[in-house]
Amino acid sequence: MLLQKRFCSCAVIGVSLVAFGWFLAAPLADESEQQQAADQELIGNSKCYVCHLSLQTEEITTSHLQMDITCDGCHGPSVEHMHDEMLMTEPDLLFGRQEVDKMCSDPTCHAPGGDRRVYGFQDHKDPEAVEEFFKKWLGRTRPNGRTVTHNSVCTDCHGTHNLDVAETGESEDEAAADWIALFNGRDLTGWQQSKPSCWKVESGRIVAMAAPNAEHGDLLTGPMYGDYLLAVTFKGTWPVSAGIWLRSTDTGPGPRIEIGAHAAPAAYTGSIFLPGKGLVLANVRKDLVDRGGWNTISARVEGDRVQVWLNAEEVGVVRMNCPAEGRVGLHIGPGPAGEMGKLQVREIVLQPLGEPEEDTSEQDETDSAAGP
Repeated sequence: MLLQKRFCSCAVIGVSLVAFGWFLAAPLADESEQQQAADQELIGNSKCYVCHLSLQTEEITTSHLQMDITCDGCHGPSVEHMHDEMLMTEPDLLFGRQEVDKMCSDPTCHAPGGDRRVYGFQDHKDPEAVEEFFKKWLGRTRPNGRTVTHNSVCTDCHGTHNLDVAETGESEDEAAADWIALFNGRDLTGWQQSKPSCWKVESGRIVAMAAPNAEHGDLLTGPMYGDYLLAVTFKGTWPVSAGIWLRSTDTGPGPRIEIGAHAAPAAYTGSIFLPGKGLVLANVRKDLVDRGGWNTISARVEGDRVQVWLNAEEVGVVRMNCPAEGRVGLHIGPGPAGEMGKLQVREIVLQPLGEPEEDTSEQDETDSAAGP
């Protein structure tokens, strides 16, 4: 799963300092020799460690480095990213959550056996140990902040290979510990349902369909959250009309990230709808969503500012009048012309940017404040 990506220009400074230090030690060397010495200093992952200090101890990075597989082996040279002082250039190659298994299962890396396309239990050195591990952790949250489900990807179990958390000097485990798995992978314990007939859990996934009478349904957390980072991994059976509530309250719903398409104005998954106002952010790129596979919507909700990504591509930023805090939730409704699309969600994780409020409302699973 990739949330917002934080990039920095420290690599530029790091390269300059290495070259300058060599110059002081050997003032008679010419410019080309200085550059060669600087390049030599930046072998391996050194150029990445200038900004991403935690990679020096992160499991996936260190285990691959032991086999001489460096960061650029997977992410490309990323020269422009490393030297971008405006902090806007991404690495050459990035992998959204739905791409992780496919990338790891490359025949030159972790090649699956037989006719399989994805590296599985049976391909590990000790398949029985892997099965025992899976039984132990199914539906539980790992130390890396990931919940193990029937559809977990490689990075749910291995490492904390995620640069979406600001690197503040704390360890990866400490940073990951702040993430909360809102869905336990087993049932809807802790959630409030406006229309129970719309919601169920199957094979470790939340499955939602509009009620038979085409009524809308909402599924909301108990706790209230103010500022946070959020990631939701979903799959739709199209046409689907669904969404993600960001700050729903007892007096009215907050903004909703849309899953589905709007006709007028034309807008697609990743847009933001504010009840009473309409669309306040329109995603005009319908190619960002994978209609046949899993997708991840990520959001940063802070004050009156909401920033959205879809499959690691930024949709946009908007400021709006909305509640200062509220419940996180899912929404399902009938599709265009009454079609009954389906939504499946396998992961909902949240990292508070402030302390969540205690839930003081009555736990009424037949009522919800959020409307369509």
